[in-house]
Amino acid sequence: MANQYTPDPRQQLFLAYYLDPKSATFSNAYQSAIKAGYEEEYAKVILHKDLDWLSESVKDSLLLQKAEKRLNELLDLEPVDKEGKIDNSLIANQMKAVNLVAKGIGKAKYSERVEQTGKDGGAIQVQEITGMKIIKD
Repeated sequence: MANQYTPDPRQQLFLAYYLDPKSATFSNAYQSAIKAGYEEEYAKVILHKDLDWLSESVKDSLLLQKAEKRLNELLDLEPVDKEGKIDNSLIANQMKAVNLVAKGIGKAKYSERVEQTGKDGGAIQVQEITGMKIIKD
């Protein structure tokens, strides 16, 4: 069962099919609902139901599309004008955007994750320490 914050797996599938421009059922609620596993009768009226999870997801999707558009525009700006003058604030903002994209979309390639391992990459050895005395001043 879905709650007001997280769609259930079938709702997630519906949203993926319905909102993804690369989907064969993009923008077709009925076909997206059928593909996601909804019954035909429900699929016919899915957009006429009181679906808070759907409206929130659509809003989020539209905001993300706008953000991606602005991000692309920012990254396409040339930081050097015709006279050769460098716009350092533009470069700083572009670097912030690059960092955001690298950490988000490219995290598998550009991750800052550090693995904690033992000697020569092996498992971390845990030893129990016994016999310690607490000395109070």
